[in-house]
Amino acid sequence: MCKLSPTGITTLVSTACRTVVVYGEYKQSVDVSDTVNLNIPDLGRLVRILQCIDSDVIDLETTSHTIKYSSPDIRFTYHLLDDNIIQAPHLSIKKIRSIDYNTVFSVSYAALTNLLKSSTFTIDINKIYFQTEGGCVYAEINDRQSSNVDNIRIKLCDEYTGTEINTPLPVSLDTIRNLAGIKCAEMKVSINTELNVMTFGINTTDINMLYIVSGLIK
Repeated sequence: MCKLSPTGITTLVSTACRTVVVYGEYKQSVDVSDTVNLNIPDLGRLVRILQCIDSDVIDLETTSHTIKYSSPDIRFTYHLLDDNIIQAPHLSIKKIRSIDYNTVFSVSYAALTNLLKSSTFTIDINKIYFQTEGGCVYAEINDRQSSNVDNIRIKLCDEYTGTEINTPLPVSLDTIRNLAGIKCAEMKVSINTELNVMTFGINTTDINMLYIVSGLIK
């Protein structure tokens, strides 16, 4: 679900199992007098139709029921769902940001894409373990609950703040793939090993994204 306000767009969504929650904020002046809920049933479909518009500026007419666009070349109406059909996660972003994260580091986009390229070496593995060693942060694609599996470890960055990660913390490789879909200079990774929670923060001039991820079973 998205919320449209005079200052921009915000969204809070999660996977069905609630292991990954995503908060997004796009700062943009919007011509609305009050907050409008946009209950988008299929974001992929909306993105695909917007990609058909050959213009640098897209003016959309929005209500609580529809999103409309009209030009001499293309016109469409996209219907939204009623309120309460799409349930937003019951989560306070303010509280998530206030958690005392014991390890924090930054990962460049180049290091992230290099990690994903290395995943082609492994087969049917969907876990990445984060660990510190020698003042650096490493990511290992492996499954430590299985035996005789190929694995690979790559250095992500040369420094971090806070405590060492001596017990590797696993997250889903699919989550990292989704992060790579957002091009940015770098992302901030914050880890609380006691709560088994990680956040991946992406901030640009107009866009703020925060992925809240629960660690997997070892």
